[in-house]
Formats: sequence, C-alpha cells, structure tokens
Amino acid sequence: MLNRHRIGPIAVVLGVLIFVLVLGGMFFSSRSQIDAQKTFDTALYNTFASKSFRFTVESKLLGENEFYSKVEGERVMPDKVHIKGTILKTPVEFTQIQNNTYMRDPFSGKWITLNDVRMSQAELFVTELNPLSNFNFKDIPELSYRGEEQINGETLLAYELRPNVENIFLEEQFNDFFYKVWVDPKGKTIRQATIRANKTLGDVNGLEIFIKMWDYNRNLKIDIPQ
Repeated sequence: MLNRHRIGPIAVVLGVLIFVLVLGGMFFSSRSQIDAQKTFDTALYNTFASKSFRFTVESKLLGENEFYSKVEGERVMPDKVHIKGTILKTPVEFTQIQNNTYMRDPFSGKWITLNDVRMSQAELFVTELNPLSNFNFKDIPELSYRGEEQINGETLLAYELRPNVENIFLEEQFNDFFYKVWVDPKGKTIRQATIRANKTLGDVNGLEIFIKMWDYNRNLKIDIPQ
C-alpha cells in the first residue's frame, strides 16, 4: 500500500514534466521556424537590394545530358550586366549598359552594338542575364527550413520551397516549381539555388536551373567593350 501511494505522486510529476517538455519543444520548434522564415525573407530582400554581385547560371532540360546554357558574369545595379559562356551550344558574350547591348560576334570576335535593346529583359535570355528574375515570387505557400549544410567549405542555411513565381519565361512553360535555396547566415544573402520546373500535365520536359551568387556589394566595373 505504501508503494502505491508513492507511485501516484511520482507518476503525476513525471506526467507534468513530459507535458512541459513536449509543450516547450513545440514552442521552440515553432519559434525556430518563424526565425528561419524571417532570415529567408531578409536574405531575399538583401539579395535584391545589393548594388553588385557575381554569378553563374547553368540550365538544362531534364532528361538531356547537355546544358541548355552555362554562363558566368557580373551585375552592377541598376542597369549594367556582363555574361560569357554558351547558350544552345553557341558561345556568347554580352555586355549591357543602360539601354544598349553589346554582343561579341562568335565568328569574328568583334563587338556588335545594339542600340536601345535591353537583352536582360528579353524572354530568351532573362534567366542568364538577370538571375534575380528567378526569385520574383507572387507568394510562397510552402517553405521549410532544412538546417545547416556544408557547401564548398561554407556553412549555409538550407531552405526548400514551392513558390508561385512571377517570371514570364517560366510561367509560360511550366506550372510546378521546387526550389532549394542556400543562404549565407552572416551576410544574409542568397548564395546558391537549384530550381526544378515541371509541367504537371502534358509531355513538356522539365527544366533544371542552378544559380550561384557571390561578391555582393563589391566595387565591380562593367565598361563599354572596345
């Protein structure tokens, strides 16, 4: 009888402790998710507000072995961008300054001037010349923080999201998007991302895009080609 009377209060105390621990875990998990959401929102804002950055963009059709495009470049806000690489197996190099675009002829190596042409707004090159266009979201119905990950020796914050995008090229071709985005916890900027765009109905192949951005707010110079 004595043992039963002792077990009763102990069981109650243990039950209360378990309840507190579970409740506390739910609170801290919820708080952690809210903090992660704020960090992502801040990184998205800082990325768009940056004055300059370097970047690489690689894209390919799912199921294909070769890249649709593979370029690297730098961007200086508000209206200067330079890229070099290949698009549709063709060597390309573009420099855009204000409303003029300069294109290197892949055969002669000479520069061609296209007056009053903003290639960064052209549907065909919007991803390569303006990687930020891939992060224009109408909203983000699904976003989850996946913890810290080591990328090229750096500790970055990983996020997975399914946004509704606001990108003319992507919207016309696809309607299902999955993003994995890595954020620099110190500078709170987007460092890299993988994007998978699919068509939920139909036989259209999906698209995969890899973006890497760095050297934010550096003193980068993009001049008119000579």
